[in-house]
Amino acid sequence: MRSRRRRNLAEDAAEHIRSAILCGDLKPGERIDQDAIAEHLGVSRLPVREALISLDQEGLINNVPRRGAYVASFSREDVVDHYQLFGQVAGLAAARAVLRMDEADVAQLVELNRRLSHTKDVVEQERLNHEFHRTINRACASQRIQSMLGLLSRSLPMPYDKLPPEWLADAEQQHSDILDAFARRDTLAAQRSMEQHISASGRHAVDVLDRLGFFAASDEQASA
Repeated sequence: MRSRRRRNLAEDAAEHIRSAILCGDLKPGERIDQDAIAEHLGVSRLPVREALISLDQEGLINNVPRRGAYVASFSREDVVDHYQLFGQVAGLAAARAVLRMDEADVAQLVELNRRLSHTKDVVEQERLNHEFHRTINRACASQRIQSMLGLLSRSLPMPYDKLPPEWLADAEQQHSDILDAFARRDTLAAQRSMEQHISASGRHAVDVLDRLGFFAASDEQASA
């Protein structure tokens, strides 16, 4: 029981650090203050160290022996590549789900997209978008695909509260393309539509992150 509790604390610490990196509170090249994080979360340094090992594997942190942990540098291409990889796996999930979802399941997706298009609440938009994709991903009935999607999504920069209105309009149309492929039971079209949707979201995310100065520290390091 003790080891399981420690893993939960490590996951909490990883989520805290990951969020700080992806929202720009921790900048590329910045040293991670493990003591400050442990104090903030009310935990020992052990789960924080475990979290940093996990984040190093995700590519968000560089653990340097005898020097400490530092936020990894990110380029625009890194984010685009991450979205493209995520889109390819999500596209495979969509292709599998097409043959497993019945008319009632597709109708549920249509309703989620309709509600997404009508709400102005950013938190609700994020929830509905997440539910739309989660419904498809779960329907693919592949534990390996879902595990890979979970791994990729954890370190995927997606600043929902800063995305421009055109992102929502694009997402609605792209969701409609995906739904059309589902209605026709066209696995290839579903896969391609999902890949294009995720890639387009990545381009929006890069634009927003650029405006927020997310890449500024990496750019300075590259030019130094």
